Amino acid sequence: MDYEHYFPRGIASGDAFCNREIERKRLIANINAQQHTLIMSPRRYGKTSLVKYAVNEARVLFGEADLFVAVDAKRIEQQILSGIKKIISEINTPITQLLEILRQYFISHSAKWTVGTQGVNVALIPDQGSDPATVIMEALQALEDLLSKKQLRAVFFLDEMQEIGEVAEGKGIEGALRHVAQQTQYLSFVFSGSNRHLLSKMFYDKARPLYKLCDRIILERIDEIHYKTHINKYVKKRWSTNLPVESMEVLFRLTQCHPFYVNGLCRRVLESSNKQPPTQDEISIYWNSMVKEERQELARELSSLSSGQRKILVTISNGNNRELTGKFFLQKVNMTSSSISEALKVLEQNDYLEKREDSTYHFIDPLLASALKLYFSDD
Repeated sequence: MDYEHYFPRGIASGDAFCNREIERKRLIANINAQQHTLIMSPRRYGKTSLVKYAVNEARVLFGEADLFVAVDAKRIEQQILSGIKKIISEINTPITQLLEILRQYFISHSAKWTVGTQGVNVALIPDQGSDPATVIMEALQALEDLLSKKQLRAVFFLDEMQEIGEVAEGKGIEGALRHVAQQTQYLSFVFSGSNRHLLSKMFYDKARPLYKLCDRIILERIDEIHYKTHINKYVKKRWSTNLPVESMEVLFRLTQCHPFYVNGLCRRVLESSNKQPPTQDEISIYWNSMVKEERQELARELSSLSSGQRKILVTISNGNNRELTGKFFLQKVNMTSSSISEALKVLEQNDYLEKREDSTYHFIDPLLASALKLYFSDD
């Protein structure tokens, strides 16, 4: 059995998709109501998996633009045009008819576009010299017009949205997206990104064009009770019995129910040569092997932090996660309270740490926490 299929490194679909019932229903309801949606969570929580699963259930056309590779406004324009062409390609209509609808739209709006084919695909070429914000706005409006004429609905998913705010022409592109989104009746937008701090500024700063445009869905970690059912379904297929309770508890303690790491550890467990379900000690061994394999990547990530930020992370990994400006913690890290406060602000903004309601700090990435504890233990 290919356990990568059920506990994937990338997109979870079909039998690999675990729960998210509330979020799925809410996203589908938003799609049906033409309510644009912002999905927020740390990296590797399954935002893209959720969107694609919900779109499949809603039975609507789908296009996407991953803006992670967007180094400038022109690249953003290209990614969005690619997503638009993907939606057009899914419309079950002779291509000559689609091209004519698009041509007539651009002519009627005095927009200078070249519309044709490129192999088997639609070619949409804007007027040379047009600014990216105008190109994006006109192309999305043409798509909305096409969808309305064919009486079809579509979802456009823009991932890593925070990257738009990092380019010089970003505010103009944000304005173009808002202008289109406020008028669409057949095209729904779903936005997401991995930097929650920048996304919050983009969608909840009154001075920004996308202010309060969307319904916000915050993805939390999947509850243990749902994971138990999902994991044991495949453990039973492998060994004809459930994973021992103690082993399951260790799996959850180590991964902290982080979706990416639950999948990674479950693959290790199921692909092992064990003749029976692994013990809690064996679960820990598999996890430690994951930590050691990622040592170089984790070291590279930590190298981007200041010395003070690294000291704080190491100290928290050893269980000192409360009263971080108190005397004990100050002595541990040999820093001033103001320096600690400033460092914590950066670590939270960049999703290294999260502060919970009881004022304790916790790692968002459990593998990083385990690595720091393994290599910098107080013991």
